[in-house]
Amino acid sequence: MAMATEKCNVSFQIRYTSSIPATGASAVLRYRIKNSTGSYAQYNITSVPNGGSIEIPNIQASDDYEYILDLTANGVTARKTDFFYVGKCIPPYCEIPDIKRVYLGEEGQIIMEYSTDEADLYAIEYQIATDDKFTKIVHVRVIMGSDYKPLEYIEMNDGTIDGETTYYIRARRHCSKSVVSAWSNIVEFRSGKKDAYIFEDAYCVSDAFKSPTDSEVMGASICWTARNPLLKTIKLSTPVPKIGSFIYLKDDVTPPKHAIPGNLMSFDEAGGPNSGFNEQGIRWIRFGSDKLGNDPSIIYNVNPKTGEIVNIYSYCAS
Repeated sequence: MAMATEKCNVSFQIRYTSSIPATGASAVLRYRIKNSTGSYAQYNITSVPNGGSIEIPNIQASDDYEYILDLTANGVTARKTDFFYVGKCIPPYCEIPDIKRVYLGEEGQIIMEYSTDEADLYAIEYQIATDDKFTKIVHVRVIMGSDYKPLEYIEMNDGTIDGETTYYIRARRHCSKSVVSAWSNIVEFRSGKKDAYIFEDAYCVSDAFKSPTDSEVMGASICWTARNPLLKTIKLSTPVPKIGSFIYLKDDVTPPKHAIPGNLMSFDEAGGPNSGFNEQGIRWIRFGSDKLGNDPSIIYNVNPKTGEIVNIYSYCAS
């Protein structure tokens, strides 16, 4: 990936005199690198306060420039040509992202629609807070430039985002490892209802074992369908088991408790296949029903520390 190109905001003053009171003065500034044959960059100045400061953004750093300034007031236009020099930008200019909207998608998924120039993009960072001053930040994420997409699907199941709660979000652009833009516009949004879906056909194996199908070691296999001691009732963050689903306890509490070490005492039994849950977490899970298109032969890998289904481990033989 190319490193970010440094750009500068250049400020200057326009002073003029008129034989009659000047109203509605405007100007057009055209500039290019001195003695170059390329076309002029143009910047339109819709209002020119006499002696006021005018800022021209995104001028390439470290070069001599020639410019043409056309000033119009009271129907009369005057032209000035001259030169200016841009040295090292302190700090370098870095474009600010624009958050267009934040809305709820399917299953209450929080989606941020935002835009930024993808050229020389190093990373995008966004923050979510419970107040618009961002003194109580609850969620932070950095997205590398190669992973940027105009729609960001915000993680809702890691315990940082509560249901039916008002939040504020902002973003900033990293043009390089050391050059960062100012924060974007702040957008207020409200999270949706955080539902959890109950499953009475979940077969779980803890991280205390090396294989979910080794019945000689465990005394059971995750693939057994009849009288399987590994059968549990749990809740999921999604209506259908899939990669990215989070596992919760079946307890009727809001928000639901994550099925992670320290919360799984009810899963444990002394010895046998139902051991190691509370200390080491769930390592594998399978769902026995074929409802809603679920494949009951799939054995999923689970991140024991978070209770998230991360990928497919294997399949039970039919």
